[in-house]
Amino acid sequence: MKSKSELRRQIKQKLAELGITQPYVSEGLLQNLRNFPELSAVRTLAAFLALGHEPDLRPFLQDWLNDGRSLLLPRYDSTAGCYELAAVTNLERDTVRGHYGILEPAPLLSKVILSNDIPAAWLVPGLAFSPDGVRLGRGGGYYDRLLGLSSGLRIGVCLDCQLTLEIPVQEHDVRMHHIITETRIMKCQQKAEEFS
Repeated sequence: MKSKSELRRQIKQKLAELGITQPYVSEGLLQNLRNFPELSAVRTLAAFLALGHEPDLRPFLQDWLNDGRSLLLPRYDSTAGCYELAAVTNLERDTVRGHYGILEPAPLLSKVILSNDIPAAWLVPGLAFSPDGVRLGRGGGYYDRLLGLSSGLRIGVCLDCQLTLEIPVQEHDVRMHHIITETRIMKCQQKAEEFS
């Protein structure tokens, strides 16, 4: 099995070869998010605003807000050295460039205290995902710490080319329940051969 650092290099190279170095809109991925039945009853969603190779989910997130549902986005707390979530009601007005140049909730917006049922679901970025729900992130552990504070439905969001059969897993790694790409909606724990 390749190390996490080897996998990061490999996936970044694959994305660069495809010309994916900036956030991109994938209509197939957005449509799969809209069609995902487990999200239909969810009222509070934690999501992300894209950086680098990540999918731009703003059209889906705007629809979410237009439906009168709650949206939480991560914001870096430099004092604590970790991410927290804050609710936004307007993607343009409520966000500013923050840590790593990522759009995040403005400092004046209140922090949301996470619990077992808040948020009800998460859309999670990653460099790669495996069929058993293991996520390969950027290496800082920020998402694993955030995800560990809530038992909400965890949905990895990526392109098909970011799916890999095996990712080394550590004790603190938080697994996804589902993975959504531009061509599929997958329930994790499937057999590895179904990924190819």
